Amino acid sequence: MSKGVTLELPWVEKYRPHKLEDIVGNEETIERLKLVVQDGNMPNMIISGLPGIGKTTSIHCLAYELLGDKYYHQATLELNASDDRGIDVVRNKIKQFAQTKISLPPGRQKIIILDEADSMTPGAQQALRRTMGNLF
Repeated sequence: MSKGVTLELPWVEKYRPHKLEDIVGNEETIERLKLVVQDGNMPNMIISGLPGIGKTTSIHCLAYELLGDKYYHQATLELNASDDRGIDVVRNKIKQFAQTKISLPPGRQKIIILDEADSMTPGAQQALRRTMGNLF
């Protein structure tokens, strides 16, 4: 007989913070993100810094707090631009996500996280600008 295989999450995923209050360090930035949650006004943001300091985790926490458990997964799109950096990604994934109808609470919007956006090709960057201009 074979035993069932139990898959465990990697340590970094298992213990990743899910709320802004669980993040340790960079208090000034976390306080600013908490104000975004409090105000409910999610601006376009560029977050920069060294690898591994919590940029992506912070934004996921922000998105989770803004959208809640009910909407987080359907109203958040994350793309790693260093993997998916071509113009087709913008034309297909981002545009399709932006055009998909989701009933969100008043004052809430869908969130697109472009991790490593500086790796996007110039054509993809231009397509993203056009897509944002057309949709917003």
